[in-house]
Amino acid sequence: MLNLILILGCIGLELASANILLTPTNCFALKSDECPNWNITFWLHTHDNPEGARFTESDRFLPRRQLHVLIHGYAGSRTASPNRQLLPLLIRNKKVDVLSLEYTNLAVDPCYSEAVHNSRIVGRCLAYLLVSAGADLSNAHMIGFGIGAHVAGFAAKMLQKLNKRVNRISALDPAKPLYLTDDIQGRLDKSDAAFVDVIHSDVFFHGILMPLGHVDFYPNSGISQPGCGDISQMTTYQCYHKRSADYYAESITSPVGFYGFYCNNMISYIKYQCHPSANIERFGYSARPTARGTYYLQTRNVAPYANGKDFSNLDRNLTGKTFLGDAFVSMLLKQPNS
Repeated sequence: MLNLILILGCIGLELASANILLTPTNCFALKSDECPNWNITFWLHTHDNPEGARFTESDRFLPRRQLHVLIHGYAGSRTASPNRQLLPLLIRNKKVDVLSLEYTNLAVDPCYSEAVHNSRIVGRCLAYLLVSAGADLSNAHMIGFGIGAHVAGFAAKMLQKLNKRVNRISALDPAKPLYLTDDIQGRLDKSDAAFVDVIHSDVFFHGILMPLGHVDFYPNSGISQPGCGDISQMTTYQCYHKRSADYYAESITSPVGFYGFYCNNMISYIKYQCHPSANIERFGYSARPTARGTYYLQTRNVAPYANGKDFSNLDRNLTGKTFLGDAFVSMLLKQPNS
């Protein structure tokens, strides 16, 4: 399994290196970690104000309200994933506040390496705002997409330095390039919050393969999401990546829910060495805080994607499903399970 992680890590680094060669002169890495920073803005959304209003360190969160924090990813904005999918559903609840971040200038395409550098400072400024505005962190839930998942982790680490702990982080296909490290100070980790749940939907390209949370879910092996298009097209992998947010959004209202069954790792899963059993967990918004381990599931090909506890459509065949080629798939099947 270590060999597999190293291989996929190299792929991620190659992608990042190619990106660096394209870096234009308007890319910039922040030289100061001072907060507040004019490149980072916050917006508070409620049931009564769905469009949101600017929120600053001088404002105050209302007590006894659940707080969700939505954090976009690389080349994103507060109107992109995960906000686009999640915000309309979360603010249906009149007792919920949703804080969204906007740091578009710090994560603009193709400035990926700068975005990774800046993500630490975005996390720091998020922590600064939460403390300054009196957030009840025991009732706070950060939801980050791509790079945004690591921003959540960096914010949580800063809060811990202040002897504060966020309740939950949900990571939607956490970014891989330049975050693949054993140093948990350099990426999201399960130690960052009381409960960290992760959805992996594009582990061969944008996302990271290795488990990062208390519980990690791999829909459709975490590799190829049905209905996204031809594997020769870049837009297909962007679709894979964003499906993590689509699934999470559907999990909020789904009457049947998404359920995965336990399997030790992806190699064991694609070798058919683990099967549906009594050890299943619900993923997404309603994941149990006591859930632990790695879980696999198959979605439906079109929305609504949730299959409930029906595992009859499992498809573990990776042939023709990855840009890495079928020879690479054959090599995977020869990998040891641990």
